[in-house]
Amino acid sequence: MELSVREAATLMGRSPRTVRAQLARGDLPGIKKNGQWRVRRRHLPLTEAQHLALQNKAQSVRDAVEKALPSRIARSSGDRTKSIIDLEAFRSGASVLQSLRTFQGATPPESALRGAEQELEEALLALSEAVLQFDRPLKLEALNRSRARVARAVALLLLNADMPPREPILGWVRQLEGEVAAGIGGLARWVDRLRGQRS
Repeated sequence: MELSVREAATLMGRSPRTVRAQLARGDLPGIKKNGQWRVRRRHLPLTEAQHLALQNKAQSVRDAVEKALPSRIARSSGDRTKSIIDLEAFRSGASVLQSLRTFQGATPPESALRGAEQELEEALLALSEAVLQFDRPLKLEALNRSRARVARAVALLLLNADMPPREPILGWVRQLEGEVAAGIGGLARWVDRLRGQRS
């Protein structure tokens, strides 16, 4: 994500003038577009506390949006009933699983596809178990098991692919790592924080 000088300065806790000077000296990587400096967010030299504050802010926004949206299985617009299908990680994983089941190509070998399919199915079952589990340690255990199964599915796909992987494997891997595993990891961090607050 590209940021303006003012946006980068706000995130870094510096003045726009200081950030422009850093860009001009080459101390901060950036590019000029139409005479204006642009900075990639990943290049910002943020402290661990700043990274954590940004993650917490982003999570707060996601939580507020999630609470405002009705469930995908809601019977009416005011119905706030939630289901496993409301989890982006579950929907994304189910989409990849369906693609694996219907794939008709020659590579990867069918044995690798079936292995990845089985691991992903187990991951989604463990995720469902975690979502509906009330006991926090058991919930966290199921989430960790789910994430480990996603990792195994990714490994099976990559171990039987050309390097670098091509489509459709590349797309599946990106979706599994970037959406499914990341979503499960976010849930696990949330459960872990809840557990810490109750201690």
